Amino acid sequence: MRSRWVLRGLFQTVVRVGAGITRMLPPRLWFRILGEARRVKRMDYGRHPIYMCVDSWIENDVRLRSCNKEPGTVEWIENWFRSGDVFYDIGANTGAYSLVAFRFLSGKAKIYSFEPGFVTFPQLCKNIHLNRAGEAIVPLQVALSDRTSLGTFQYQNLLPGGALHALGPPLDHLGREFRPVLTLPTLSFRLDDFVREFALPVPNHMKIDVDGTEGQIIKGGEEILGRGEVRTILVELNEKRESNKEIGKFLEKMGFFVHSRRDENILFCRRNTEP
Repeated sequence: MRSRWVLRGLFQTVVRVGAGITRMLPPRLWFRILGEARRVKRMDYGRHPIYMCVDSWIENDVRLRSCNKEPGTVEWIENWFRSGDVFYDIGANTGAYSLVAFRFLSGKAKIYSFEPGFVTFPQLCKNIHLNRAGEAIVPLQVALSDRTSLGTFQYQNLLPGGALHALGPPLDHLGREFRPVLTLPTLSFRLDDFVREFALPVPNHMKIDVDGTEGQIIKGGEEILGRGEVRTILVELNEKRESNKEIGKFLEKMGFFVHSRRDENILFCRRNTEP
């Protein structure tokens, strides 16, 4: 244990010394080094190459391993998506699953990637550019909820690729209060309003992973969900949170049933729909 603390202290000292040296460099040289130092690494999707910018430990340790982290999400894309489909990736983060859908369908899909976080949204855009997916993937820096308004976004951290933020009260995915490191105003739309206002095509598939406000998003899309074009919805839900139990009941009324569960991901499919 003591050796671990010694190594950690040594590492922090090296970082501080390195940072101090770089601050002494001429600005142009510093910016040149900063640009050249950006790392690009391959994500763990075995079928096709997907590359991502890596500027934080969470991007390196979690986002690059998105397929291993959620194999069920990858299977859903590969089993249910078809050429020409429309996919709404709500809570896209750095775009891992948007890019899986893009690669799997060889770009023959329209993907709308919703990511409100100001730190992570630039990474999403960079990854779209890096994989030459700009014609297929539309990045949208807006939050979705059950009302259209100027809301507040509570940040748990300011890391690119970070998660567990909250729209509205600072509550995590289990409903526990947290102390935000930053609170910023954020545009929030009902899904029905957003689709109508900007004439978006109705999705065939939706992934909703927003760390706690999944129910509000679904209620804000009641009109869209009533359309037959929506065939599947993958929702990450922690059912220990009491309010999440109502989501299944609501979707059943809208014509969906629980097809399968994998960890906290629940796949809802429209009745009489098969892969």
